[in-house]
Amino acid sequence: MTPLPEHLRQATCARTQEAENRARAALAELAKAGKPISFTAVARQAGVSTDFLYRSPDLRSRIERHRTKAGMAPSAAVDLAGDSSTSAAVRALSARLTRQQQVHHEEVTRLRRTLEAAHGENLDLRRRLARYEAD
Repeated sequence: MTPLPEHLRQATCARTQEAENRARAALAELAKAGKPISFTAVARQAGVSTDFLYRSPDLRSRIERHRTKAGMAPSAAVDLAGDSSTSAAVRALSARLTRQQQVHHEEVTRLRRTLEAAHGENLDLRRRLARYEAD
């Protein structure tokens, strides 16, 4: 894999730094306003994804510290936020998996009923055959 040209690498770094600055500012605004601090709230305020916040060790630790200072344990915050702190990709894949599981469950149920009917027909045919062989 070829490395990125220098100008693209610099642009990427600048964009990442800008997003980090927006997230820090959003965190400060939320704390100053006394609003609940969560990954979702900071992401919405800063216009970044929650994945970005989770992947940034500095931002992640700051948000967790503020959340703990507010008296909200990380597990309680996750319970309140529900799946909103989960990335959109994970939620989409989970929904897709749930739909596939439901479709497969319905198909297995249908196949079991069909198999039961086939077993019944097979048993009936064996009994009829046994009657004819006995004659």
